[in-house]
Amino acid sequence: MKYRYLTVILFVVFSLCAAKAMALTAQEVLQKVEDRYVGKTSKAQVEMKLTEPNGPTRVRRMIISRRKQDNSNKDNFIHFVSPADIQNTTYLVNERDSKKQKWIYLSAFRKIRKIVAKDYGMAFVSSDFTYEDMEDIHADDYVASDLKEEKLDGEDVYSIRVQKKDENTSYSHVVMKVAKDKMIVLKSEMFDKNEPGKMIKLMTAENLEKIQDIWTPKTVTMKDLVKGSSTVLDTKKIKYDLDLPQDEFTKRNMEK
Repeated sequence: MKYRYLTVILFVVFSLCAAKAMALTAQEVLQKVEDRYVGKTSKAQVEMKLTEPNGPTRVRRMIISRRKQDNSNKDNFIHFVSPADIQNTTYLVNERDSKKQKWIYLSAFRKIRKIVAKDYGMAFVSSDFTYEDMEDIHADDYVASDLKEEKLDGEDVYSIRVQKKDENTSYSHVVMKVAKDKMIVLKSEMFDKNEPGKMIKLMTAENLEKIQDIWTPKTVTMKDLVKGSSTVLDTKKIKYDLDLPQDEFTKRNMEK
């Protein structure tokens, strides 16, 4: 009887220790979001749909190329292919040892402009995304807290509050809903820097599909809750882990 009682006690203690060991912190959840495998490279055909309040929807088409060596070394290149008013506008991000350099080439002005920290809050090509919103997540750039476990549209998610460490941000904080089994941010609630209780933007990732064994959000929507406008990014086609030319991610390629 004593042996059985001791066995039960040891089992309970072991279970509690194991559960504690497996529990994640908010910062660890954010790190797992950053670490999620998204292919060494990818190339996608994407439609950008911009809708103003009570206005028509404008459609733009672009090709997005990405390359990732590791979390601190990666490249992004966006090339708008239509319509005529934005055709051949390009956007380039080179990151080396966590130091980013960003440029945009506006075809209408035939000029490459460097994007600096004070520009991060500006709209990206007149959309509801800012240059800050276009950035990849780096967990070390944020303080994550307030971890909760919730349901979102039937999916198990972690809810975390993230706050940027530096001042180059338009938000006081962001509340992220992260799919537990995929480590994809399904929802981001963005709060005003000057009025921390006021949510000003909402980003959602939907229509998840497993492509080449990588969970991919096919639809990403950014809503500006103040203006009432929205921008939707619809991925029409994407391929992962393909060979991309070395010069694709260069300033020289921006004006081609």
